[in-house]
Amino acid sequence: MKTTPRSFFHVFVEPNLEDYLAEPDDARRGFNACLSAFQLADIFYAFYERENPAMVAQWPNKEKLLRHLCSLEPSFLTIQSVATVYKHLYAIKGFYEVGTPGALWGVKIPGEDIEIETDFQGDDKGDVLVRRRDGSVVSLTTALRRVVVEMWPTFLPIEDD
Repeated sequence: MKTTPRSFFHVFVEPNLEDYLAEPDDARRGFNACLSAFQLADIFYAFYERENPAMVAQWPNKEKLLRHLCSLEPSFLTIQSVATVYKHLYAIKGFYEVGTPGALWGVKIPGEDIEIETDFQGDDKGDVLVRRRDGSVVSLTTALRRVVVEMWPTFLPIEDD
């Protein structure tokens, strides 16, 4: 059985989101959830480019697909940025900074001496907060839910069993 975009979604993307939501102040789990949610775009493009080119014909390259996904759900850019940071971390002046499509100035990593932004609102449910270059702060939980729960299920084509 080959890996299809929808099987990748069910086997990796959804379980990684569930793991993160079980401990939403754990950046490691959040990064894992972002990485698989972003990687699904690569899986989608490569799979259909090989198996059914008509499915991706409207996007002449993967970059155009990524732009389309960001237009469908702006939170996809946050997921893309966190996934890119995860793959290319390096330290600069006490925090992590990487030039990504929506470059992040910092992300919360528990136990590390970097820019830590955890939001506990008295309900014992934390969140990983991502501060973007423009200074805005984005909830990773919200971004992941918008991409994994709302965008991907409606974007991915139904597959035959």
